[in-house]
Amino acid sequence: MRGLNCKKVLIIGKGISGSGAARALRKTGINCVLCDEEDFDKVFSPDFDLIVVSPSVPRTHRVFPLADASGAEVISEIELGYRLCDKPIIAVTGTNGKTTVAKLIGNIFSRSKKTCVTGNVGHSFAADATENNDVFVTEVSSFQLENVHFFAPDIAVVTNITPDHLDRHNSFEEYARTKLKIAENMNREDCLVLSATDITTEILVGFSPNCNVVYTCVGGRVNGAYTLGDKFYWFDECICPRNQMAMRGVHNEANALSAIAAAKIAGIGNEDIIAALGEFRPDDHRVQYVDSIMGTAFYDDSKGTNTAACIKAMLSMPSSFCLIAGGSDKGYEFDEIFQSAPPNLKKVCALGETADKILRAAKRNNFKNTVKCLTLTEAVIEAYHSDVDAVLLSPAAASFDMFENYAARGNAFVAIVKELKKSETRR
Repeated sequence: MRGLNCKKVLIIGKGISGSGAARALRKTGINCVLCDEEDFDKVFSPDFDLIVVSPSVPRTHRVFPLADASGAEVISEIELGYRLCDKPIIAVTGTNGKTTVAKLIGNIFSRSKKTCVTGNVGHSFAADATENNDVFVTEVSSFQLENVHFFAPDIAVVTNITPDHLDRHNSFEEYARTKLKIAENMNREDCLVLSATDITTEILVGFSPNCNVVYTCVGGRVNGAYTLGDKFYWFDECICPRNQMAMRGVHNEANALSAIAAAKIAGIGNEDIIAALGEFRPDDHRVQYVDSIMGTAFYDDSKGTNTAACIKAMLSMPSSFCLIAGGSDKGYEFDEIFQSAPPNLKKVCALGETADKILRAAKRNNFKNTVKCLTLTEAVIEAYHSDVDAVLLSPAAASFDMFENYAARGNAFVAIVKELKKSETRR
């Protein structure tokens, strides 16, 4: 179902999503009121027939029973964008890698089509949907998928599903179901891309989408995109050698396969895929080399805000390293970090709201070299003096206990490393 049939719209949230929704509605001539949490009780009335909620609005918000009583429909800004969009949509979700995959798909498609990369990458899909583009590549979070009703992308990609945001979703099962809502309205003309490597069969129990499904797999043949030996494949067709990809790491091979699958489904030529793979690099704060001090390398993975991302970052470390982890609590334990840690992890510096949780998880899993630090500066200095080849910041937690966002945390880490290098070279 595309198009809007409403007279008066309430938008909750004045951030990127809410402001973008307001711009889009006003551009189409629809009357809307934009409010935040403080204004909500003053502006809400039964006269609104549609309510658009920003990702920050949880399902426990009082707007939902009020809307039920008044008969108003409550949708997410992503759903609004879908209803305003009349061009093909490629939607990408997953616990990790979704920004990288969305931007890589955008890089591939932009070589032959006017392509807009939007959504959870930091743009309003609703606002962008009113602009003239050939295709929209939309990153979608679980928060945005909570309130979709007709959203049906032409191609959907689910990169992986591992525990995250359990402070918002009641359980991992609920979180996984919310992620899979990306495909609930797709039909036989549409195609869903799933990772056979990173989505377990238990997660897919009872999931039976009505669309075509292809798979991705690192290191094994599947019906879809996969690596075998030193090459990327799409079914039986070799795309290119893996070493033609600028990104490094097994996790980025998985990301590349998701993008390859979306491109091949859409009929994009191999030359555009290969060119994009050869030049594309992930955003800052994704296992990014910062600097070296007296032979110790420092890596910034501040965007690693859950345990699965942290584990992938650890597995990319080639020699001995100290992990700096911890931040604001998202509702899960940290045992998996120690259960999956490679043998070259020598020490963990725990900080932030989850520091004690990390210490308890280390004790339960017999990992003895763990230190609690009160600040990021203290953690960097402690890690530097740990007789390791590398220091990895990969928090496995959100940043909001100490920083505005993951980028601010990563930038602080980089600044601390730079200052530490200055002090060391003055000795």
